Amino acid sequence: MDIRTAEDKTAVLEALLNEARIEANQLRQRLDFYRRVIASTRLVMGHEFKKPTTAMSGYLDLVHEDVHKAGLKEALAFIDKARHECALLNELNAFYLDLLKVDGGTGEPPTESVDLLETIVDAIEQTPPGLRATERVRIVVADRFPRMVVNRYAVKLIVLNLLENALKYSPASAAVRIEAETSFDKRGMSDRELMKLRVVDSGKGIAPEDVKRIFMPFVRLDAARAEGSGLGLTLVRNLVDMCDGEVSIRSEPGTGTTVFVTLPFARAEQSSAVVRP
Repeated sequence: MDIRTAEDKTAVLEALLNEARIEANQLRQRLDFYRRVIASTRLVMGHEFKKPTTAMSGYLDLVHEDVHKAGLKEALAFIDKARHECALLNELNAFYLDLLKVDGGTGEPPTESVDLLETIVDAIEQTPPGLRATERVRIVVADRFPRMVVNRYAVKLIVLNLLENALKYSPASAAVRIEAETSFDKRGMSDRELMKLRVVDSGKGIAPEDVKRIFMPFVRLDAARAEGSGLGLTLVRNLVDMCDGEVSIRSEPGTGTTVFVTLPFARAEQSSAVVRP
């Protein structure tokens, strides 16, 4: 055996191993940096986001009082809408803080008694005016639908994003239908009930190969027709997962699309009779 050859091989291996250690350390440092950036971003959003919206709400309240005294009804209506949007931003920030607590292991997603019809109507009112949701959305919810103990804001965001997608990708005059019913959990968990939500549109449909990737981030199937980030359905899927539910899509080209969402809930007190808009 050539000793010098063995020593050379050992030196080469040690050099390669040292290079690997250096690269691994550089990668670790980059990963730590990205983690700090993400953590800082989340903390900035959670801690600072509410400050400007609170300030705007205060200024709008002052302006509202003066405009009300002046009797400017049209301006008053716009101010009321702006105040409503500020309230929604504060609500969204509160939800974000709740999620941070869950991620940090110091809490669980909060739940409360929710009227599904009110939540759907609230989501309709939040859709962009150009989609004309109040004119186009048809609600089919069973009378005496039970109040559900769920995470209210998660349910509202699920409904809102599904409605916006359905309205965007349907003909401008076409109706979108949202249906809801309850059933018992068939997986043997008798203490749970399920809310089954369907959002049905009459758009051009989705090709089978696209259905498989529709919940992936930044996927936009028809970017020329509808603006957006491609994150709406990804958010829906993540929120449904957080609520221990299921989501799926049935669609074929030319037949429209139906999104199915199933969420478990605990029953609260009975709601009053449903009045459909």
